[in-house]
Amino acid sequence: MILKILTLKDFKEIMSNINTNYDIIVIGSGPAGSSAAASAAAGGRRVLLLERKPVPGIPVRCGEGIGHQGLTLSLPPRPEWIKSTVTRAKMISPSGIKVEIGNVDKSYILDRERMDADLVKTAVDAGAEFRASSPAIWAEETPSNRYKVICSNGINTDKTEFEASCLILADGVESRLARCFGWDTALRLADIETAAFARVEAEGIEDDCCTFYTGSAVAPGGYLWIFPRGPGVANVGLGVIGSRCRSGLPKELLLDFIKRAYPGGRVTDLHCGGVPVAKWVRPLVRGGVMLVGDAARQVNAINGAGIAYSLYAGRLAGSVAAEAFRGDGSVNRKSLLRYQREWAKSFGKQQERSFALKEFVMSADDAFLDKIAGSLSKEPPGEISYLRVFMRTFSSRPLLLLKAFKLFR
Repeated sequence: MILKILTLKDFKEIMSNINTNYDIIVIGSGPAGSSAAASAAAGGRRVLLLERKPVPGIPVRCGEGIGHQGLTLSLPPRPEWIKSTVTRAKMISPSGIKVEIGNVDKSYILDRERMDADLVKTAVDAGAEFRASSPAIWAEETPSNRYKVICSNGINTDKTEFEASCLILADGVESRLARCFGWDTALRLADIETAAFARVEAEGIEDDCCTFYTGSAVAPGGYLWIFPRGPGVANVGLGVIGSRCRSGLPKELLLDFIKRAYPGGRVTDLHCGGVPVAKWVRPLVRGGVMLVGDAARQVNAINGAGIAYSLYAGRLAGSVAAEAFRGDGSVNRKSLLRYQREWAKSFGKQQERSFALKEFVMSADDAFLDKIAGSLSKEPPGEISYLRVFMRTFSSRPLLLLKAFKLFR
């Protein structure tokens, strides 16, 4: 067998024969992007899914938790995705008061690496073309009312250009390409948490219980979580609100906690990243460009959870985009606005409520959190739910109390 070494000329010739024209280009292959690509391809469109990383979903900048209802709204859960089923929770106040929450709706801790890979495969099986290691570095509208996306291929200064009539941007909290089309992607320090994540193997991890720690000494303006991935293994992470953060603080706090809580525990996959806790972006659509997932700030602002939102928003955006095409291959851009309207009526309302609650919780000091925990700790665990915790927290604020009730309705 004779192996031919490819020259730069050979590579350019290969690249010149690659299809570069599509109906829809989706940038980012997380849950939002893959769901968008799958639903758009299932709608009969030529779809290109671009991912900057060599492997989608790695590293996992996520606690991997999701409620049964949030997951099944968009797709049936696969057993191979579920690392642990959660049926109870604990909250630990700043002074160490423990609140047992026994009335918890079924939730899952997912294997995001496996799930993200499967979601990409679902998109490919539906007809989308997938390209990993293809960071999109620029995008612009062409004179013919299409969109050009420029990708770096990592070889010298060569770049590859793709065109489509519609773009769906699912490129994460950074969302650099959104700036190309007039979106201001900057976040207030109070609307982003700097998070540190790690996987911990240690004795004492309960495989059916999520644990949350609060307080300025643990996670200023945020909280620390322990999400079990099975016996003796958990995702442990924390988020520090941007207005109270300094360089390196989340990592320091996380490692200090792990050292105290799990002496001798094995720590792997330690990394950091930003989590938006903001209002969702308006507008979600500009011309033929749509934002989904973290790029659109579609995240529960009070806890940073975004998987369910991303799955729903991606599927919705992809199907709306697929249906917006005319017979001549152009896009009815007004039709794309249905995506924003439907998001606003559904999860959008939930997110508005979560943002209002977050603003109040951020202002709460350790003494207030201890007071709430002290009151709840006297009640039977079986009678305590997340809703009860929030209703007790906002009992002095009628408007916020109503938002908390509707958030869990």
